[in-house]
Amino acid sequence: MKYATILGGLVGFCAVFAIALLVGKSPVMSLVQASVASLAVGMLFRWVSLIWIRNVKQMLMEKQQAAVAAMAEAEERKRQEAKDPAVKPV
Repeated sequence: MKYATILGGLVGFCAVFAIALLVGKSPVMSLVQASVASLAVGMLFRWVSLIWIRNVKQMLMEKQQAAVAAMAEAEERKRQEAKDPAVKPV
């Protein structure tokens, strides 16, 4: 989380500071605007990273559940084949 917040703050600060200077604002005003943008973009990056991490965890959990279900299905199929070896699925 800290990494995403710091990265977002840095990106926001640099982008807004450079744009404000290019537009023709004074360096002091550019610095103030860049500081506010640093806070805003840092919190935005933190929020997005929280959502991303939550979705990755959910995806991994679903993959694990699917693998467990597939293993259970394969085990059940083995039991059925051991019970009745004459019947083979086509």
